[in-house]
Amino acid sequence: MTLEPSRPHLPLGDNLRGILWMLFSVAAFTTMGLVIKVISHQVPLAVILLFRQGVVLALLVPWMLRTDRRQLRTRRFGLHALRAGLAVLSFACFAYALGKLFLADAMTLTYTNPLWSILVGVLILGEPVQVRRWTATGAGFVGVLFVVKPTGAVDPAMLAALASAVLASLSMAVIKRLTTTESMHQIILYLSLIGTAVAVGPAIYFWRTPGLAQAAWLVAMGALAYVGQIGLARAVALAEITVVAPMDFLRMPFAAVLGLVLFAEVPDVWTVLGIIVIGLASAYIAHREAVLRREPGHGAGGAPPVADA
Repeated sequence: MTLEPSRPHLPLGDNLRGILWMLFSVAAFTTMGLVIKVISHQVPLAVILLFRQGVVLALLVPWMLRTDRRQLRTRRFGLHALRAGLAVLSFACFAYALGKLFLADAMTLTYTNPLWSILVGVLILGEPVQVRRWTATGAGFVGVLFVVKPTGAVDPAMLAALASAVLASLSMAVIKRLTTTESMHQIILYLSLIGTAVAVGPAIYFWRTPGLAQAAWLVAMGALAYVGQIGLARAVALAEITVVAPMDFLRMPFAAVLGLVLFAEVPDVWTVLGIIVIGLASAYIAHREAVLRREPGHGAGGAPPVADA
């Protein structure tokens, strides 16, 4: 997750409403993961990708129709294409991992993108990182080892989940560049346009016509992605980011509970420990990022959060 500056001293009611919107977003994205897990054994991955982008694009049509055409144009199509490519690959890895792993394991490993974002920020954006965030990042990667348990051959699906997190972090770095000139609606629009175009070819090649129930699941998946993004944006608009950002940690325990109740997936003690360590490390990084951006001398360079999942 990438953060924007918080507005200090917001009314308590605004923070509470922001928390509710964030919980709504967490529930939407977690449920989307559940839907993907259900249909991943029934529908080709390429078709899932097409519906993920195409449904969001369809939901954006009303906004496009009432918006001045000049606001839809961009001079940075190359960066939009790069961001869309990274986001589509990230989602493909995420969907593949969900089909192979316990729901909690897949969600936990893909949640590591705040940890990877620290490395991306240093290596690509040249951002300074203080010792406390390096310490939290190191602790987070220890949590990754708890989940992966590399005592023998590592499950390729776990590597796919981690690749999803890395690609999402790279996508966020591109978003950070784009937000200097582009609106968030433009960024989401071009992701949906380019992502749909990219997914069409593979979807045609691997096409298997979904049944009515499968089509309903696919549409629900895209709709959940869209409303999850809306909830995230509303949470950040209403409340202090230091209040709502750590709530994103709840994705992992929610996923663990859903996996247990719906799929009888019982995580072992190492996975539970990994969830706790990764969640606390990621929440701390999000908190420190927001605090630093509120201090004098730190600009508003951070992009508002836009979920790739």
